[in-house]
Amino acid sequence: MPTFRLALLAATALGIAGCATQTPTASTPGKHLVYRDSAGTPIRQFDYPSDDFCRRVETIAGRAARCQAESAGPQLQAKATLRYNPPGVLVESHYADMARCQADTGTLSAGVQLINPCVPK
Repeated sequence: MPTFRLALLAATALGIAGCATQTPTASTPGKHLVYRDSAGTPIRQFDYPSDDFCRRVETIAGRAARCQAESAGPQLQAKATLRYNPPGVLVESHYADMARCQADTGTLSAGVQLINPCVPK
């Protein structure tokens, strides 16, 4: 769970950094940051406003998270909406199930607000 909170904190820090140029990663272009468990099953996904924003978060999110063009949507059963302040970006988040959604959104990093609580998809 510390990696997840670190990623949220990192996204907030990226907002502060603004549009600083970043070295592209070797990830697939896309705005969906998907976290997978050791078996490769999606456990959470964040839909960022752009590929660039996703890649910047990916660089600090760890090996379990990768940006991708396609949503892992059908496999994820719950969702919530977060706001990253700054920059005031709304991010739709998706989770494997309600329990994971509630656990992940129960305590958020500084600068991250829960806008819409967990609901089934």
